[in-house]
Amino acid sequence: MSLHRENVTWQSENGTWSIGFFAFEYPNREDYDHEWDVIYDNTRFWWLSSGHADPDAAMDAYCAQECNPGATTWIHWSKENSEEIARYGEMAAAFKAERASWAAACARPIWG
Repeated sequence: MSLHRENVTWQSENGTWSIGFFAFEYPNREDYDHEWDVIYDNTRFWWLSSGHADPDAAMDAYCAQECNPGATTWIHWSKENSEEIARYGEMAAAFKAERASWAAACARPIWG
């Protein structure tokens, strides 16, 4: 089964591959299609996996937990792509920092 979600798979300068799925929300109406009527935020990820040997391994990491998204955009490392790849790297770092912050907050006792 597939469930379309916009994403990007990119190669870092060190040769490893990452995959990020763009954050999204549903429209504020009752008659939306949960697969196609979504509003994407291409400035942040809702799911990320990094450090893979190849793009297929990156996609497999996602599909092990979620439905097959159907397609991805692959961006191979090159000087011409370096700015775009750097932007995705910054988005990945922000994603990881946010998740680390959540984990730290969840590890604190609720009462004192």
